Amino acid sequence: MKNPAQSLVSACSLSLLLACTSLSCLSQDPQQRRIDIGGYKLFTSESGAGKPVVVFESGLGEDISTWNDVQPEIARLTHTFSYDRAGLDKSDPSPHPRSVEQLVSELHAVLHAAGLQPPYILVGHSLGGAIVQLFAHTYPAEIAGLVLVDPEDGRLLDQLQARMAPGDWAARQKAMDAVMPTFSPTQKAELDATKSSGKALAAALPLPDVPVVLLTGTLKDPGFPGNPLEQDLKLELQNQLLAQIPHSRHILVPQSRHYIQNDAPQLVIQSIRDVLAAARQATALAAP
Repeated sequence: MKNPAQSLVSACSLSLLLACTSLSCLSQDPQQRRIDIGGYKLFTSESGAGKPVVVFESGLGEDISTWNDVQPEIARLTHTFSYDRAGLDKSDPSPHPRSVEQLVSELHAVLHAAGLQPPYILVGHSLGGAIVQLFAHTYPAEIAGLVLVDPEDGRLLDQLQARMAPGDWAARQKAMDAVMPTFSPTQKAELDATKSSGKALAAALPLPDVPVVLLTGTLKDPGFPGNPLEQDLKLELQNQLLAQIPHSRHILVPQSRHYIQNDAPQLVIQSIRDVLAAARQATALAAP
């Protein structure tokens, strides 16, 4: 039987444990705000605690909901940050033209306006993958790691058109045009930005010497004009990219075409965990 002193210690320990657990839960609840980056505000969502911060960059025209299956799990491990790019969902439109370089500038501005200290682990899907690559090249000292989720490369469409018969390309364009009317002006502007992203990415090497994981969706849709060839060309471009990045790892995802964070979220989560662990180990080794 415990004596009164032991009971008091046990009660205090239990209270402390409950308090820590409560704080942990609170740290995982999203903290949302709108941050001014120069006359217009971007909607942001933060959760979790710890370093380095994991930053999520969405694909073309996507808002932060694209990370709903991933961000909460990573928030159990460290501080996380996602946001809607200017003109999308809850963010104000930007007065600046949409280019990959401008999107990088706005990401840099919102991270610093949010008071988030680098280095960051950047996680980018599709167009977001292009943005985080160019960010890493532009601000190499601010990067602890990268997770590229089926990253976009503007050279893909040029290569696809060159390899397709004119009739097949026209059928693909018709299928794409059926989707386009639903695009907002910002989404259309981002689509235009992807056309120049290939040149920007070609000039965005070398990347900093940090852990990099690239996930490629390899599922093909024979019913969509040109998709099987598009998937093959995409894989070729991503293999070329990986060959130029030290300490990179490639994960093929046969159950997903493009939205790997939704089709196979556990693979994205594990990739971020791996990069996070490697970044923390590197920080520990570098500490005096």
